[in-house]
Amino acid sequence: MPFPASARHAIITVAALLAVTVAILAPLTIPVPGSESAVATPAKSVVDSSSPKISYSGKWRTTRNVADRGGSVRFQFTAGSASFTFQGTSVAYLTRTTQSAGTSTVSIDGTVVATVNGYSATTVHKKTAFSTTSLPQGTHTITISRTGKKDARSSGTNSIVDAFVVNATSSTPTAAPVPVLAPTPALHRYIDCPAATTTVRSAGELMAAVDRARPGTVIKMAPGTYNEQIDLTANGTAVKPIWVCGPRSAVIDSGSIAHHHGIQITNSSHLVIAGMTVTNSLKGISVVRSENVTIADTRIDHIGYEAIHLRAFTTDSTVVGNTISNTGLHGTQFGEGIYIGTSDNNWCAQTECKPDRTDGVLVQGNHISLTSAQPIEVKEGTSDGVIRSNVIDGTGGMADSKEWVKVKGNDWTIVGNEGSNSPLHGFAVNGSVDGWGLRNVFSDNSGRVNGDGYAFFVHEKGGTGSSKTTVSCSNTVTSAAEGISNIACTP
Repeated sequence: MPFPASARHAIITVAALLAVTVAILAPLTIPVPGSESAVATPAKSVVDSSSPKISYSGKWRTTRNVADRGGSVRFQFTAGSASFTFQGTSVAYLTRTTQSAGTSTVSIDGTVVATVNGYSATTVHKKTAFSTTSLPQGTHTITISRTGKKDARSSGTNSIVDAFVVNATSSTPTAAPVPVLAPTPALHRYIDCPAATTTVRSAGELMAAVDRARPGTVIKMAPGTYNEQIDLTANGTAVKPIWVCGPRSAVIDSGSIAHHHGIQITNSSHLVIAGMTVTNSLKGISVVRSENVTIADTRIDHIGYEAIHLRAFTTDSTVVGNTISNTGLHGTQFGEGIYIGTSDNNWCAQTECKPDRTDGVLVQGNHISLTSAQPIEVKEGTSDGVIRSNVIDGTGGMADSKEWVKVKGNDWTIVGNEGSNSPLHGFAVNGSVDGWGLRNVFSDNSGRVNGDGYAFFVHEKGGTGSSKTTVSCSNTVTSAAEGISNIACTP
């Protein structure tokens, strides 16, 4: 779809040996296997945003979505650029267009050749924002730089990189080209805990070991009871995370459902917490002001408020494979199973009056039951997360909840979850806060509501359709008295 002239800002520079063809949001042609001639044939490859072949300057973050190349994109809302060096005569730049993306310049070998607009009224994945097929044979570098400017309709100035597609030539005939996709980064799980570098047997020993930890440290908890709130700050790296691994028989018990947390993680990065049991605390596990933290395969039971809470600008983190039950024992309205972000009522107290951008969170494969509030809730201020393949049982719980999953953030993907027995609705979007509850996607979810509401209920602050929510017809949630959804499903 062409952009308005006022928003396109196309800039093309033609040099003697460089003829560039700009294709804004145009499809990329991939060779058909078997169509190669006897002469040298270009070989296509796709380099995902997560690839180490791409050099990023500035602070880029990762946000996941199954619809993106490799399941994620990198984005930047401060000054920065992404550069990729390749061999060949053509290259394409793929992005995710959104309502909050700005403009970015495209440079080839240091020369700006285009300015592309990342805005779209609805989120579009794997969009070809720029391509050229007329480069001289040789080594080239493409650079995407955030301009800090935007289309008048956009709410932000993000620069987003999904992938680069390269068409490198070969001096000899080649076989049919095979696109090479960078794999989605593997999830860290308890079963993958490396060999211990240190073993601890008490809360004090555990916290002291974390204080000493360096990238690659693996702390193993011996079976036993750890009778204290565990406060952790640790910073590993993407290649060498810090691990804290405990079997189920390693039990963190802070002593009361009215006081303390089981585990509180603050100002940390690339930290994995896996396997142990957390019980008898006000909150189970909380993560504050951190990034790339994983909570995996823990057992959290008998908790005063919520079991797992990620907040205060915690980004790109994962909650996977946990078993959660019996929350809200000290206050039913606070008894969420997994709680992402901060209510707008608390932004001034918690996040300097700014929306809590706890973004890019993956919630996957958790088993949740007997929660007094929502089994999963994501608050206004959060964006670009994924809720996937969780199993939720509302039987005997949800005293202060009306739905299995409540989404108040933007651009979340809720896919492949299974629920049973809710007091009212199955899944819900609440757009009661201006600018939030927008562009969320529900697909391939299943279960039986056995309640008086809808399988999918979308509350929109504006008129019908104003939230741009998508409820796919692939959902098979049944036994809701009001029907599948209060908005039409999308084929």
